[in-house]
Amino acid sequence: MSDTSSFTAFTITLGEARITAFCDGILTVPVANLYRLNSDQPTPEKFPGAPGELSVNAFLIETDGRKIMIDTGSGALFGPDHGKLPAALKTLGISPDAIDDIILTHIHADHSGGLIADGKPVFKNAKLHIGKTEAAFWLSEGADRAPGVTEKVKGQIGRAHATIDPYKAENRVTIFEDNGEILPGFSASLRPGHTPGHLCVRFDTGENSIVFVGDIVHGDSVQFADPTVTIDFDYDQPNAAISRAAAFAQAADEGYLIAAAHLPFPGIGRIRRDGENYRFEAYCPK
Repeated sequence: MSDTSSFTAFTITLGEARITAFCDGILTVPVANLYRLNSDQPTPEKFPGAPGELSVNAFLIETDGRKIMIDTGSGALFGPDHGKLPAALKTLGISPDAIDDIILTHIHADHSGGLIADGKPVFKNAKLHIGKTEAAFWLSEGADRAPGVTEKVKGQIGRAHATIDPYKAENRVTIFEDNGEILPGFSASLRPGHTPGHLCVRFDTGENSIVFVGDIVHGDSVQFADPTVTIDFDYDQPNAAISRAAAFAQAADEGYLIAAAHLPFPGIGRIRRDGENYRFEAYCPK
């Protein structure tokens, strides 16, 4: 286990693999104002247990001689308090050039922003893997001119191109089916709502499994106590709630580890049933 106080990295062993969580930065936001429950307006009084900040986590899996990232943090897109991933990798003796593959759970800026620095790829040798529905929504020709696209989404589409296009120009982008194998040992399940093509990415090693759930949850209390609570960032609020409930139920029933982008660092643990709802149990090394 790494000392998280010095360089925001935390490593566990899972079967024959090593999994390291990185904190790319902290979002200081009034999360209670962002949660939604039966209203499209802020109702912070309903969420007294809401956090005041959200960690931005990314994950590295080292397996069978390969280094595979799940998401890349915000890079420079969220200001100077973010973009810690490359330095944290180097502190562990890993050059960004040594990363073989990057799998995105979705293409929001706090997951894809770390792909670039000054408009150029940070990971000079990695193949970038994106789900079919997610790529179609954000990257299709004319996506920013589609009926009903808001100014907010137009801005997100612009950032998606800014982070993905440099890899596409070097023929290093692979599109995979929403449900099924991505790479040996890695598979995807479509969990739409937060974005149209939002995915959970499962890694199986021997009898051990961990699922990288992306933005299925924000914070470690409110949405576990009530999975119907959505967040302003969810593109499709009803489907986000449905996907959250399904992801929680599967994780609780199967007992595998999860790793989440916006749970308190390192974001790794298990989901347990708590009456009709759930609770998060942070990973504790034996």
